[in-house]
Amino acid sequence: MKYIVLVLLFSTTTFAQTLEEKPLGTFFNPNENKHVYYKDVNNLLNKYVGTWVFDDGTHYFKIQFYKETFHRETPIGNKKITIFTDRIVGHYQYKLNGVVIYDVTDNRYVHSTSGAFFNGLRIFYDEPTNASCGRSIMGKVTLDYSNSNNIEQLTWNRTDTNFETIWCQPFDKTPYKTPTNMILIKQ
Repeated sequence: MKYIVLVLLFSTTTFAQTLEEKPLGTFFNPNENKHVYYKDVNNLLNKYVGTWVFDDGTHYFKIQFYKETFHRETPIGNKKITIFTDRIVGHYQYKLNGVVIYDVTDNRYVHSTSGAFFNGLRIFYDEPTNASCGRSIMGKVTLDYSNSNNIEQLTWNRTDTNFETIWCQPFDKTPYKTPTNMILIKQ
């Protein structure tokens, strides 16, 4: 038993020494050939953390963003590398005319990736479905942050991309119910 613990300890120590740390805002290179941790060393994600609300009287959308550190990304292709990243995850609630449509507490529906910074934070967005293969669309959202007179806002612009695969059927092909474009106010 002591031998197994020593081997595990040695493996973990060796791996930790080969992990290269890079700032989160740097370009995410999918052809990376080494273990990398894209860390939010400049606190780029902090301004997005918190509760944000859009309410136009018909549509009510509340999202709570959290910062997740040291998230392990899915391996790329057949590469034997590991990429970790700090990212934003979110939980949201959507009401239409006062009726709750979605109350999502599972962060798999909203998250950013390490290549998320261009002219704002880029996140992936999805809505719940009962279809066994999920939805045939994926939302890509750009969040633009602004602060005017101490009122923090996020401009939410979503573009939906269609995809399907022959390996899994049926997909939910219904469009998303939440608004495509919103101005969210920090609470």
